Amino acid sequence: MKSKPYHRKLYQYIVEELGQRIVQGRYQAPDVLPTEDQLCAELSVSRGVLREATKVLTQKGLIQTRPRVGTQVLPRDRWNLFDADVLLWRLQVEDKFTFLKTVTEVRRIIESEAARLAASRAGQAEVSNMKLLMEQMINILSDDTNYVYEKYLDIDIAFHNSILKACHNDLLSQISSTMREAVHQAREHDINDIDIQKESLPFHVAIVDGISRKDPEAAYRASQQMFDDVWRYITGD
Repeated sequence: MKSKPYHRKLYQYIVEELGQRIVQGRYQAPDVLPTEDQLCAELSVSRGVLREATKVLTQKGLIQTRPRVGTQVLPRDRWNLFDADVLLWRLQVEDKFTFLKTVTEVRRIIESEAARLAASRAGQAEVSNMKLLMEQMINILSDDTNYVYEKYLDIDIAFHNSILKACHNDLLSQISSTMREAVHQAREHDINDIDIQKESLPFHVAIVDGISRKDPEAAYRASQQMFDDVWRYITGD
């Protein structure tokens, strides 16, 4: 098991270790996990810590405990695929571009609709916040010598989250924000060429313009065009 810095609780490391093993296929449905005693010995943790971890994995849909059977791994279609940890574990195991392609398909549907809703529902303060974030993105991309990808990415994430919040639908916002967390992790060491960000910038501007003019279809089209551009980069078309 990985070394454990002190800022995380011990059971969280067990959740990550066992969760990764399941997503990697080391434990597969309908496998039964090793006994508590075996896992406690292997992972050097107490039964209390292990049980706390299995509760979390149960909530994520990866396992279930059955009387006289043990802790059983569940099939993939039972997993909570929108769970942030499950998304990140998949990212670590699966081909990155295949993963991004899958997530982009869902983001295209959800975030474009969110842009349309935001154009109808966003308040003036929300629109002002989008414009402020937009200006920050423009400023970063206007100076090649001081461009820091990680700083740009943080603002880009905040920008898209501001649109999700402005659609005033908490379920829509939470689902997409969870996926964006995984995308954030995937992109931390990828797609960091400033020219790629500059190419995408006009689509971001058009989305804000559609929202600020309260033109739902314009905001929706701009979002769709942005994801078309993302799709071309991912697939290389």
